[in-house]
Amino acid sequence: MTLTKAEDLESDIISSGSDPFEPERLATLNSYDIMDSEPEIVFDRLTHLAANIFKVPLASISFIDDKRQWFKSVVGVNLEQTARNISFCRFIVESREALIVRDAQEDERFYKNPLVLNAPHIRFYAGAPLVAENGLVIGTLWIGDTHARTDFRPPEIEQLRTMADIVMSELELRREISARRQAQRQAAEDRANLELTLALSNTASFVLDLVEGKLTWGGAYSEVWGEDTADNLGTEEAAFERVHPEDRASVQEAMAAAGLPGKSYDATFRIVLPSGQTKWIHGYGDYVERNGAPFLTGLNVDITESIAQQEQLKLHTRELHHRMRNLFATLQSIMSLTKKSATSIDDYIERIQGRLRALNRAQQILLDTNFVTGSLTALVQDLTQSYPRIFFEGPEITIPENAMVSISLVLNELATNASKYGALSSNRGRIRIQWTIETVDEAEHIILIWSEKGTAEPLNTAPSSGFGASLIDHSVKGNLQGEIKREWRAEGLECTIRFPVPELTN
Repeated sequence: MTLTKAEDLESDIISSGSDPFEPERLATLNSYDIMDSEPEIVFDRLTHLAANIFKVPLASISFIDDKRQWFKSVVGVNLEQTARNISFCRFIVESREALIVRDAQEDERFYKNPLVLNAPHIRFYAGAPLVAENGLVIGTLWIGDTHARTDFRPPEIEQLRTMADIVMSELELRREISARRQAQRQAAEDRANLELTLALSNTASFVLDLVEGKLTWGGAYSEVWGEDTADNLGTEEAAFERVHPEDRASVQEAMAAAGLPGKSYDATFRIVLPSGQTKWIHGYGDYVERNGAPFLTGLNVDITESIAQQEQLKLHTRELHHRMRNLFATLQSIMSLTKKSATSIDDYIERIQGRLRALNRAQQILLDTNFVTGSLTALVQDLTQSYPRIFFEGPEITIPENAMVSISLVLNELATNASKYGALSSNRGRIRIQWTIETVDEAEHIILIWSEKGTAEPLNTAPSSGFGASLIDHSVKGNLQGEIKREWRAEGLECTIRFPVPELTN
């Protein structure tokens, strides 16, 4: 069948702006993603069934948007759509009631209609509304004949309405299937992103069946528990063989506590790899149920390097301890809150994915010690991913790890303060970070200026100082051997930091 475009008809667009429900109706129609979709056998069967039951040559499932009537399935009409203003169905959309036209040539609304005067030469028309769950009409199931009919009675009208309800049931099922497929795709993507995030952060995820003792791993499990994890650590018993004998009792106690109300799994322990290497692991998680069976699910973080570096990072021990405790406390809180609303293991993992990614970014900025040198520009760029309306400019500078840690601590504290009572607490607020290199007495110095504008409540004096301010001073003056100057202006804080360019060591 060759389909004729609606532009071949008289197609002046009518205005539907007088109906206050029209925007919501169009949004409802769009939610079904049905317009201009491919033919589907289930709808074709329904239109042919309607034509056979009512013994008519014309039948269609039509949907009405703001400009046109589009035929999802049609019998006896060589059109794929018409202009809305010549459609019979628009009266059903506007009245939200079934429409019966026994002889269109005798009806003042239709006797000049192109669909009556020309093909398909409609004389008889009967249509029932396709009513969405919110009560709005998105289209019609209609039948027609080229001859007038006076024998269409109330029982037949009800039968047509019933068939329209069947069409809507199929539409709802179609939308539900589409939504589930999209949810499955999104869940798979989120799980993949979570696995990538865990792998990049050297974190392993685990799910332990507390009845059968089976272990399922995810994330960077090979990096944390050893390259043979997938092959040899598939059970709780096998994993405990790798836990240091002196720590097994404490891990078992922590696991048992996870099943108690208001408790979570939290344990720090050592594992011994087949190579003889000893690692320190921090594990945290929660008890959940799936189909009535108990599971322990959570994360393992390799903290070996952190512990080994404690002596080397004495200047930052207090901050490291503070940040790690806050991180673990926050993660425990997230795990605990998520557990209460999770309906399955997959649901649990999906819910924490976004939160874990945000925490991981902050951990990378503050605690990442995996590189020897780093880019100051990259460090500031990471900050802008966590905090809005921060702009920056400056030359590319490579600095050693200890300076990267100190600067990241300073910038994080400044951004945190700005979010609480500075420029970032106002939608109009902006922050500009600028840095340059100056030579003084043949020594190069970095000058970094933090400038805030648009503070919600202008401060002319410094707010009360606390550990954050002390940390900034200690990082600049103690570790960077620099100086810091703060000016609390009406438009916001301006902080100037000057320190010698750190030397790169091999």
